Amino acid sequence: MQELDIKLIESLIIAALAGGLLGIEREIGKKVVAGTRTFMLTSLMGALSVSISQSLGSELFLVSVTLSVALIAIFIGVVKNFLVEDIGITTLVAYLLAFAIGAVIGAGFALEGVAVSIIVAAILAGKRYSQALSRAMSFREMANALEFGLVVFVLYPLLPDEPVDPYGLVNPRTLVFVVIVVSTIGFAGFLALRWFGAELALPVTGALGALVNSQATVGALASRVKEDASLEKPALQGILLASGVALLRSLLIAALLSGAVGKEMLLPMLGMALVSVAPARVRLAKEALRGKKLELALPFAIAPAVKFALLFTAITALAKLAQGYGGLGLYPAAFFAGFVSSGAVVASFASLAAKGEISAGVAANCAVLSAMASVLSKIALVRVSGTPTLAAKVTRYYSLAVAAGVALLLLKTYLPLSS
Repeated sequence: MQELDIKLIESLIIAALAGGLLGIEREIGKKVVAGTRTFMLTSLMGALSVSISQSLGSELFLVSVTLSVALIAIFIGVVKNFLVEDIGITTLVAYLLAFAIGAVIGAGFALEGVAVSIIVAAILAGKRYSQALSRAMSFREMANALEFGLVVFVLYPLLPDEPVDPYGLVNPRTLVFVVIVVSTIGFAGFLALRWFGAELALPVTGALGALVNSQATVGALASRVKEDASLEKPALQGILLASGVALLRSLLIAALLSGAVGKEMLLPMLGMALVSVAPARVRLAKEALRGKKLELALPFAIAPAVKFALLFTAITALAKLAQGYGGLGLYPAAFFAGFVSSGAVVASFASLAAKGEISAGVAANCAVLSAMASVLSKIALVRVSGTPTLAAKVTRYYSLAVAAGVALLLLKTYLPLSS
């Protein structure tokens, strides 16, 4: 008597369940031509076909079954589009993928097949969100997003991972990686801002906008108060949240580039962020933008990316030049550079620490000082763009945040928590 093939039975069960996941998604909330049972049987057919082909020592059986599945898919498409009048080919593609997933599992790659099944189900379930996003984004913004993808997946792997200048300042791969990290965070905030739309409450708009560009967000919110004084309270909340989120954004950038620097920055940056947002006392959905958007540039448009790359290179060069003077040179350089771009300063010093050119502690101190300068620069921005009353409140709250940062920075430096 032939022994029971437990491995084959396991793969058939896994294939059926993986296909069923796609079928369940197709059936949720709608009438379908091919549902859960059809998808389960199709994946089962894929796994069984591979097993039979391997037993026969020929791929002819698998090819024959694949052609049969393709014909069934065409039949489903005809019924769906012409008889049921449900126009679209997503179900057909998902049906063919269900067969392919079953074949992959039948070939012995169960984990990979299940992973593909989960990814496909997530894509299918995300239709409502992807449609909302496509309606919210303009053609130019979508083109910028594609450019971003090309840089991440095509350009970055091809770049040399060594300095290309005689002074050792410009490492193309490091430079692009830093731009990718910063732009990804900003891009996420930009998409969130577009996703939720123009009627978002001012405080939440400030928080999301700070992921893209905190300076532009604070300036835009302050300008709204100059136009309409009744918006002072929600705009102030948005400005305070913008500062807190910007500080956390800088902390995240540092942590992604150098975990040691991120750890060293954690206490003063979290302290400043908490003191900054605490007075906001946000109550969501109270005041809205009244149909007007905050116009923020897409963070991975070519111009902002090139500008950031140039700032990153310049600040890195300045830091290396200031190294000859020790902390007396690095700290003032970081502080004053923070008035221009705190993100570029944080990225520059975290990258230098990651390469072992300066210590994590010094890099963290420089990054925190640049973040303080960025907070102070926003006070001047509000004075120019907003009203005197708003500027006075922002000055008071931001000054408290900076004072907390100074105190915690000194505490971290002279009374290290790790000791």
